[in-house]
Amino acid sequence: MRDSQPMIANKLELSPCAVSVLGQLFVEGPTSDDNITSKAGRCDLVSAGLAFHEAGLSSLTPDGVRLAREWDLCSLYARRDRRWYLKVRAIARPQGAAVSHSESGAAVR
Repeated sequence: MRDSQPMIANKLELSPCAVSVLGQLFVEGPTSDDNITSKAGRCDLVSAGLAFHEAGLSSLTPDGVRLAREWDLCSLYARRDRRWYLKVRAIARPQGAAVSHSESGAAVR
């Protein structure tokens, strides 16, 4: 993270509901009120400056995207829904890079 721009919140300050919504918005993008996993979690993210809510849709701010991308891969892998983990891995790994057997379910290429 850049020193000139302080992080508005960090992962230690987020409730479990907020972490769930952070992952949802990172993976799914703008999400309607009807499909948000936790309205309380969304409110926590909005208060922390990590998301915004407008016209019935919620989405991450640039700080929210940055926090989601920098989340610890081990804790993401341990989550039941691994879409967040897979998206961060896809962003971090150059195309054609090796994938371990445990991550892909297939042999390492």
